[in-house]
Formats: sequence, C-alpha cells, structure tokens
Amino acid sequence: MKKRERAAARTSMRASERRPERAAYFLMLITTLFWALGHPVGRIILRSVHPFQLGAVNLIIGFVGVFCYLLFAGQMKKLSSISGRDTLFSLLLGVFGFFFYQILTFSALSRIPASMNAILVSTNVIFIALLSALFLKERISGMRVFGILLALIGVVLITFNRGFSFTSGVDILGCSFSLLAAISFAIYSVFGKKVLARNDPLGVSTLALLSGAVLLTILSATRTGFEKLITAGGGTWALMVMLSVTMIGIAYPLWFSCLKRMQASHVSIYIYMTPVFAVLLSLLILGERFTWLFWVGGACVLGGIVISTIYRR
Repeated sequence: MKKRERAAARTSMRASERRPERAAYFLMLITTLFWALGHPVGRIILRSVHPFQLGAVNLIIGFVGVFCYLLFAGQMKKLSSISGRDTLFSLLLGVFGFFFYQILTFSALSRIPASMNAILVSTNVIFIALLSALFLKERISGMRVFGILLALIGVVLITFNRGFSFTSGVDILGCSFSLLAAISFAIYSVFGKKVLARNDPLGVSTLALLSGAVLLTILSATRTGFEKLITAGGGTWALMVMLSVTMIGIAYPLWFSCLKRMQASHVSIYIYMTPVFAVLLSLLILGERFTWLFWVGGACVLGGIVISTIYRR
C-alpha cells in the first residue's frame, strides 16, 4: 500500500512539474507568433506612414509596455541593480539593437515583400557566429562553416528569386536593408553578451529600448515630422498599437520569462519557427507569391541557421 502511495505521489509531482514547462512552451509559441505577425502587419502599416515614424511609435509604446510590466510585477530592481557603467553601455546597445534595427527592418519592409524580409533578417544568427569568431575569438567548427555558407547561398537565391539579373525587378536596396538589420542585431547580441550575463536581460533590454525610442523620435521629428502620423486613420493607429504592444510590450517579458524555465536547446527551436510563421502569415494576409528559387533559398537559410546553432563548437 505504501509503495502505491509513494508511486502515486511521484506521478503527481512529475505532473505538477510538467505544467509550468508546458505553459512555457505555449507562451513561447505565442511570442513567436507575435514576432512573426510583425512582418505582414508592418508592411500594411507602411502604406500609410514612414518607416522612421513606425519605428518611433513601435519603440515608445513598446518601452512603456515593458516598463509597466516591471513596475506592476514588482521587478524594478532589474533596472536599479544595473551599475552606472552597464547602464551607459545598455543605452549604447540600444543604438544597434533598436534604433538602427527598427530603421533598417521597416525601411526594408517598405520596399520588399514581408516574407523576404522575415527570412533575410533571420540571418542574424549567422552574423552572430561570424562576429563572435572575429571579436570574441570563438572557434567555428567545420559544420558551422558549412551552415554559414548554406545560409549565404540561400540569401542569394531569395534575393534573385525572379531571375539572376538586376533587370528582373530585384530590389537590392531593400534586401540590403534587411541584411544590415540582421547585422545590427548581431552587433547588439555579441557586444552585449557580457552586460547581459552580468545583469538581468530584460532590464538591459528596457534601457536599450529607451535609448532607441528617444533617438528614433528625434530622427523622425527632424527628418519626416509627424504629419503622416497625425493624419493616419484609426485603423492604422490600431495596427500600430497592436504591433507595439504584442511585438515588444508583451513578447519581451514573455520571452525572458520562458528562458528561465526552458532549456536553451528547446528555445532555439522557436527561433527557427519565427521566419516560417512570418512567411505563412504573409501568404495568408498579403497573398504573397514567389518562384521556386525563393522556397529553395528559404530552406537553405533555415537549414544553415539550424546547423550553425547546433554545431556551436
């Protein structure tokens, strides 16, 4: 009888341990969908406003959302515990992780299909590997080199999916913006590695969000003004608020919360799913269609990212 009771207790304990883990998987899936949704929704919004303006609104509302989460969740210590030196460095990281990234990715979305932007921006994993080797002296294995080359081949196929000619309607500038956005985020990730390791990642990201929001607001005020934002319809504003709240205000706290409860190898799976979901959502929402070269290139990029992540040593 006692053995049965002990066995039942162990079973009950395992079940109770699995519940938070299952919840984390579900929340991570929601986070991935929010980030993926940003590509087609951003493309729609950019029909009415300038990329700088969308970026500024996105960062301001996103920062307010994350700050309110820290405030009401009683986690303001994540900000106050960061040293003065790391605070300054976190603000500097915001220049690359949010200021440049928002400018480049939304500028790309205004020129190229959302599906292309989603896959090209996802190459940040490849650039993180290259920058880590160059500046952090991390060793790159043969398989990881293969993954990087495979992803680069995919980038070429996606860029020239309508034919290998500059007269075939290829928007080189738009594709370049996407790749530069990936590089900008890679710089944020690589050079912020030590600061993120010493401090709470959400606290560092909040400070980076603040500097990105301030800089992009100043840029928008001096270069484009806010006339288009003022005259934008209620539908456009509803989409902008939804984009900011979901992509940053909700997704960032969820992401860092799930990181604490999930294995790193499991988290990486959801990173691969973001561009896949973005392509599917762009097909459904925007009706985007491509040649077979795009699909082969997309498979090469995602395959290269998977290989580069798995074979880190």
